[in-house]
Amino acid sequence: MKTALLLAAGLLAGSAALTATGPTAASASTCPRCVADFALYDPAYEDDGVWEEDVTALESIFTAYGFTWQKVDAAALARGVLGSGGKRRFRALIGPGGWSYARDASLGAAGVSKVRAFVNSGGAYVGFCAGAYAAASTVRWDYYGYGWFQSWTYNLRLFDGSGVGPFGWTPWRDGANVDLVEAAIDTTNPTMRAIDMPARTRFLYGGGPWFEPNAKLPGWEVWARAVAPPGAASRAGDGQPTIVRFGYGKGTVILFAYHPEVLVGSEADGIVMRYPYDEGAIDWTVGDLSLERIAIDSWNVVHAALQLAGGRPVTPVTALPD
Repeated sequence: MKTALLLAAGLLAGSAALTATGPTAASASTCPRCVADFALYDPAYEDDGVWEEDVTALESIFTAYGFTWQKVDAAALARGVLGSGGKRRFRALIGPGGWSYARDASLGAAGVSKVRAFVNSGGAYVGFCAGAYAAASTVRWDYYGYGWFQSWTYNLRLFDGSGVGPFGWTPWRDGANVDLVEAAIDTTNPTMRAIDMPARTRFLYGGGPWFEPNAKLPGWEVWARAVAPPGAASRAGDGQPTIVRFGYGKGTVILFAYHPEVLVGSEADGIVMRYPYDEGAIDWTVGDLSLERIAIDSWNVVHAALQLAGGRPVTPVTALPD
């Protein structure tokens, strides 16, 4: 449940106690003024463009692996709560899923400037689905699934390129056809190799973007690409980048088309999806994988992204926490 309790610094109260031990303390020298690893975007009002179940799932993985966080809203971002340079107060801003247009409309010129300054000066941004769309300079969206992509210019523009979606074989149906879709992992990528990701796995997908950069981006890495199923009537997005990492100034950006932070058939994420997706009513596509295997792969790649964003060494997840 959201809280309206405002801290003096303009933050929304987080759900984790801040700690000065373990990996957080070990990486304190890289961000001496940090009050937490992550600023988690989650305004305390309804219709804010944030999928609340996703927030719960992210908080669950933060807790499981010892990350600290506090929630922020658009007004706090505009006031400069993230800081910048040697005065950064977080290691990364985390953008959960939901509705990207509401994020773009809420951020405003001041918020855009402050977030860019934060990342440009060494911070990180990690966005999932709508959180990834929100970072793009252009959003191209095929609402009806007929290949008629409408374009919108967005303001944050951490990603100089287009976020395009949904996949042609998973047209938008107001969440009714969300599924576990196949993804091809670049196992030669150093991060994917370090966490021993398989060449193929599946992630929860609900309309997220593939990524088309306008030009070569610094440090560009593709961690995963979309895989259209055999016989798909539309293959729009097939083979396109769906998990990417790149540099922005001194900082780093990691964007996900998927929701690997949200697990199906596992209680580790602290939720059973009800809205807009009913977890128990969906006939999930798993291919030759088990739900447990998909869940481990999912948190493995999210955990790696969070470790990079938090300034920690990358280590694999081999089992879900009890």
